[in-house]
Amino acid sequence: MLRGKRFQLTRPTVGIQLLNGNRFVVELPANAVVKVLPGPDVNGKVSDKGILYATWEERTVAMFVVDLEQRGIEVAEDHWSATGGG
Repeated sequence: MLRGKRFQLTRPTVGIQLLNGNRFVVELPANAVVKVLPGPDVNGKVSDKGILYATWEERTVAMFVVDLEQRGIEVAEDHWSATGGG
């Protein structure tokens, strides 16, 4: 289960950001840290199979689960706090 966990990306990864009803492709850079949201996205929609919602730099982005599994390394809570993540 990925929900509520934080991951640091090992290489650039694509996400989709919903802003004012429009969808934008965003590239999350290598070393970005994302936190997987514990429930439905900000619009109340339940995650589709294979899609998760995460926060990155105060943005909510949709990502493929497989991208996070292949390109992310779980970051411990103490590391997150020490690096000023949030």
